[in-house]
Amino acid sequence: MRRFIRVGIVAVGLLLTGCTVAPQPAPAPTDGPADLTEPGRAADMIDQLMAAAGSTHVINAELSRQEAHVTVVTGETASTWAWRDARIAQVDSDVDYVGQTIFDPRGFGLTDLGDLFDQAAQVAGSDQDQELQIGDYDSGHVFMSVTTTPETRPVFFTTGGKLIGAFDPTEESELGPVLSQVVGQADEVDRLGLLADGSVYVDLPAGEDQVLRVVRSPQFPVREQLRSQWPGPPPISTARSARASASPSNEVRARPIRPSPSTSAPGAST
Repeated sequence: MRRFIRVGIVAVGLLLTGCTVAPQPAPAPTDGPADLTEPGRAADMIDQLMAAAGSTHVINAELSRQEAHVTVVTGETASTWAWRDARIAQVDSDVDYVGQTIFDPRGFGLTDLGDLFDQAAQVAGSDQDQELQIGDYDSGHVFMSVTTTPETRPVFFTTGGKLIGAFDPTEESELGPVLSQVVGQADEVDRLGLLADGSVYVDLPAGEDQVLRVVRSPQFPVREQLRSQWPGPPPISTARSARASASPSNEVRARPIRPSPSTSAPGAST
């Protein structure tokens, strides 16, 4: 198993034993529903919900214009607290703790929920019943996403609130930054290429007979999957020929490939 996976397990353990905030009485009802899309409202509501729950160990947060929910973990038990009808209270929920990444939503760009909704509406083509969710999207990666009802397409944001935009796999100028995201700071790459749906991927060494496949699809964030090594030794190639040959119908197999300065940046920044 790769070193960063072991480090991630240790980090989760530290979070589970970290500090909590003492439970506080739920706020008194307000004079009518507040609009969480107003600047500062969403972040303030998250603070109130975590204070009521008595924990900063959050595995899920949801915000709409007039409702908010957080699910926190105490030990191995999840509980959900919600703001509805101008009141904060513990509520029933189908969200359970099954090893999701624990995070603190106060570290996310929630200062202006309305602006996030506006950006998402431009991408999705709808602003009907928008809801923002923060949670473990894939392999320990926590993202913010905005959805609508009826569902259009989820729109993703980084921790800092930067829109994760779509890319066109047929445009060479757009593939460079995407390749930087999937390669990250890896020193060696087994394979790289394009899948039939336009997704850019790389296979990184991840131990004996295993590779870590990192994929960035045109409309979704980076995701990772541990998989068995492709049988047979890959032919030696250069980084230049590997980059030039990657196409939906041609998978490049090379070891090692050392990313050039233009493709050695870490994944999507916050």
